[in-house]
Amino acid sequence: MMDTMTDIIHIERITKIYEGVEQSLRGTKLEWKGPALWLRNLAKAVRLTSSAAPPVQALHDVSLAVRPGEVFGLVGPNGSGKTTLIKILAGLIRPTSGCGEVAGISLDHPQEIRKRVSYVSTTGWMGLEWPLTAEENVRFFAALCGMPAALTNARTEEALRDVDLWEDRGKYPSQLSNGMRQRVILARALLFHTPVVLLDEPTVGLDPVTARAMLDLIRGPLRARGQTILLTDHQSAEMEVVADRIAVLGTGAIALLGTPDELRARLRHLTVIEVHTEEMDLPMEPAPGCVAAAEHTERPGALGVRVWRIHARRSHDALESVLAWVTQLAGRVVFLAESSPTLEDVLVLPTDLVQLPDAPTESPAQNQEPDQEAGRSPCSQGEAGKAGEERKKPGQASGRAAQKKVEEP
Repeated sequence: MMDTMTDIIHIERITKIYEGVEQSLRGTKLEWKGPALWLRNLAKAVRLTSSAAPPVQALHDVSLAVRPGEVFGLVGPNGSGKTTLIKILAGLIRPTSGCGEVAGISLDHPQEIRKRVSYVSTTGWMGLEWPLTAEENVRFFAALCGMPAALTNARTEEALRDVDLWEDRGKYPSQLSNGMRQRVILARALLFHTPVVLLDEPTVGLDPVTARAMLDLIRGPLRARGQTILLTDHQSAEMEVVADRIAVLGTGAIALLGTPDELRARLRHLTVIEVHTEEMDLPMEPAPGCVAAAEHTERPGALGVRVWRIHARRSHDALESVLAWVTQLAGRVVFLAESSPTLEDVLVLPTDLVQLPDAPTESPAQNQEPDQEAGRSPCSQGEAGKAGEERKKPGQASGRAAQKKVEEP
């Protein structure tokens, strides 16, 4: 249920379709490109470099509500629609269909939305003015946005101190690390105490120490001001630390939504068993019935180290059964551990395993259905358009990206 009277971000049935490149350019001068620039008089040659590209659906029927002051995370693999959604919320692009509001402004008015939103992009530091120092970059941005000089002086120092760059304010972008450049961009966003801050993968490309410092900034100054923060990332461990609630995007739709604890609870019927072996062959027997999913990776080196990560259904003999299956006559086990599933496991396991065995969850469409009587619905006003896999064979290479469910014999 979504209460549009209190949600600072409220969207319903958002869909975004990018038209095929050639279809959108057909009939313009840009249709002639590549070798066609030199062969424009040969119709057949044009077809070699300008085939009609099909449209791409980046988002499909996405409904979402974010509360004021909340840190809300969007997680998903590359191509799942995270950046498209955050750009719609920033007023940078329009949805193909659907409706909603950001900070009380309809998606029909993107220019007004941009006045109430601070947006930080992953590659934002590429937009820095390299002849200017870090402090001058922040001041320049404030001037472009029409901020009065007296307020600019105070806000610039405040923002640079918040991102721990005041001592380095006189350095040029070429003298700063990638993480420090990212912090300059974040300082620009901190200039304006907007109700909503959108961070698109703010820690990408940063070392662990710098990434943790960036997360501390999100948990600290931004949250202390009462600003609502929506950030995207594909690193579940980082999102798990900072976000109040997380939406998992998959192929343009919301697959899961809840707090980190609620998402992990979906795998409480599983246990994670990690086994490291040396100079040991793969098991020839099928996996025991308790094994829900298994993967292994080979580490290079003379010792022939193989790392197993196995998800087994919880039982009193699960660990013993898994160990008996993995262990062979030759070789040795050098590491064995059992732990509870993490948020990363929720993201990488097959969808049919990410369910509570005794309490099936509602589908995303059911969870996202707006209650028209609970509050004012943007869609009602027409504001923004129309509303088991096969078991792994012995000797088969395996990695996290190629994880497969193991059939029960």
